[in-house]
Amino acid sequence: MKKTTKAKDIEISQVCSADIDKICEIAIAAWEDIHTGYRKIIGDDDLYGRVAMNWQQRKAESIREKAEKMPAEVLVAKCNQEVVGFITFAINQTVATGEIGNNGVMSAYQGAGIGKKLYNRVLEIFRKHGLIYALVSTGYEDPGHARARAGYEKVGFKKMSTSITYSMKL
Repeated sequence: MKKTTKAKDIEISQVCSADIDKICEIAIAAWEDIHTGYRKIIGDDDLYGRVAMNWQQRKAESIREKAEKMPAEVLVAKCNQEVVGFITFAINQTVATGEIGNNGVMSAYQGAGIGKKLYNRVLEIFRKHGLIYALVSTGYEDPGHARARAGYEKVGFKKMSTSITYSMKL
């Protein structure tokens, strides 16, 4: 499907309750590579098991909660009425910033410009709200976040900072 799908064939709309299970499924699939990378980076199966315990359930719950409580801040990308991608975001009028949150595109549709279309739609919303800055956070050097970093840079995001997490066995 990816080879024939173009961003122009994709409709972007606000999430509806019928879309929620699918966006949770897309998120879990998208984060599989990230967690494979985390496991390699952490290198300690016991530590990874503790920090990533039930990550699929927790990821789905956080996306489901956002979609149910704040559907205006969750968009879906559809191709022929099928949900193929999603994006969550938040607006903070107090400091005039917007932040892109969880987002993903089904693997069969990656590379067709769908992520870029989702990012641009959210940036358009931020501008309409008079926001001054858009923010997004992602993994720094792990390969699982490489596509996300490239996508953010394509729409104009600049790296602001990096962080590192340390651990110590007690």
